[in-house]
Order: sequence, then structure tokens, then C-alpha cells
Amino acid sequence: MLNRLRLICAWVTSLLYWVVGGAGFLLLCVLLPVFFEEERARGIGQGSLRLAFRGFVGVLRMFDIVECRYVGFEKLREHQGGMIVAPNHPALWDAVFVLAEVDHMACVLKASLMCNPILFGGATAAGFIPNEPIHKMLRQCIDTLKGGGRLLFFPEGTRTRAENGQMNPFQGGLALVAKNAAVPVWPVSVQTNSRYLSKGWPLWRLPTEKIRITMTAGEPLHYDETVGAQAFLDELRQHYLKAEEPDAA
Repeated sequence: MLNRLRLICAWVTSLLYWVVGGAGFLLLCVLLPVFFEEERARGIGQGSLRLAFRGFVGVLRMFDIVECRYVGFEKLREHQGGMIVAPNHPALWDAVFVLAEVDHMACVLKASLMCNPILFGGATAAGFIPNEPIHKMLRQCIDTLKGGGRLLFFPEGTRTRAENGQMNPFQGGLALVAKNAAVPVWPVSVQTNSRYLSKGWPLWRLPTEKIRITMTAGEPLHYDETVGAQAFLDELRQHYLKAEEPDAA
């Protein structure tokens, strides 16, 4: 079992890290549009946020809280042009681990998180897209991808609920975006030994064991208009289910 004092120190350090970082990003999101045009400002914001996430992951590793193994992520880093990175979503910090490894990527996030003062500055500077209103979210996603941008999009829409088993039902928005933007969707299977920060897990409740995460990038899928949205989502879902099989690579 993890040493409780070490966990508390890690929790306090992480909180301070993001309070200071959040203040810095609030300043950044104000200054970037003043000195740079929109695309350049967004690129600087995304690069800065990636560095912040990498620093946070470093803090977690320093305290020996988490171990994250990335499989096949070189394919995502090397891809040229617009793409959607689509992980399943077992825990609150899944986006952090993905964005720490893949640069120049926006993220679709819950609209209410844009009201969080710690998250607002970084999300704004990096061009993150609130998931409401739906029509605006879809348009922003398509425009970002057609402009050659990268997008992190969780097909489940929110963290996996225990009552839904391995995954929540997929949201139709991903299929609409993939269809209209005509970009590949890269499934990323997220597997973990812990329920820490899963749906319903409060931030103050500490884990009881070292958290091990494996993130595996699969092969890209392309929307096929001849089979339709549901068939596309079903095929995508099979990628995650196959990755969960004991003999999966």
C-alpha cells in the first residue's frame, strides 16, 4: 500500500502546481491574442499546455504515484494533417496523459469546465472546444480539422460509468465530425489497474495502490458514407473491446 504521507504531499504539490499554473495561463490567454495572430497564438498555447501537462506527469512520477506506458504513440506524433484522437475515458486525467505526449492538439471538453478558474486560461489559450452548445461544438471541431488541426475527442462524452460496463454508449457527434471533416480517427485504448478519478471518485479520496496506465494507439479509421454513422461507431467500439482481451497485443 502506498505511504499515506507521500500521497498527501503529492496531492498538495499537485494542487499548488495547478493553482500557480492556472494563474500563469490566465495571463497567457490574455497576452497571446495581443501579440500574435490567432493560429500562432493557439499553437503557442497548445505547446505551453503540453509542457505544463508533462511537468505534472513528472510530479506524479517523482512521487511514484503513477506509471504510464505509451504504445504506438509515435504514429500520432508523426501524422501530418488533421486527425481525431479518440480514447476511451476511464478517469478524469486521461486527457492530461494524452496531451502530454501529442503536441499541437485541441480538446473537446465539458462546457462547465470552462468556468473553472484553474482550467480556463490553459483551455482558452490552447483553443479547446466546449461541448455545448452542440451545433457550435460540431462547427468548431470541423473547422479546426479542416485547417489541419489535431483534436482530442472522447467518444463516450464523459468518464465511463460503472453501470455501463466497459464503456458508455458512444455519442453521435464524433461520427458527424469525422464525416464532415474527412479526417482519420485514431482509437486509443486506455487501460488501468485503478478506479482512481473514475466517475464518482472525489478528488480528495486518495488511491490505495500505485496506478498503472497503458495507452495504446490503434490503426486509424475513416468514415465510410456507404455504411453510415452507427456502423462507424460500432467498428470504433470494437477496437477498444479487442484491446481489452487478455491476448490482445
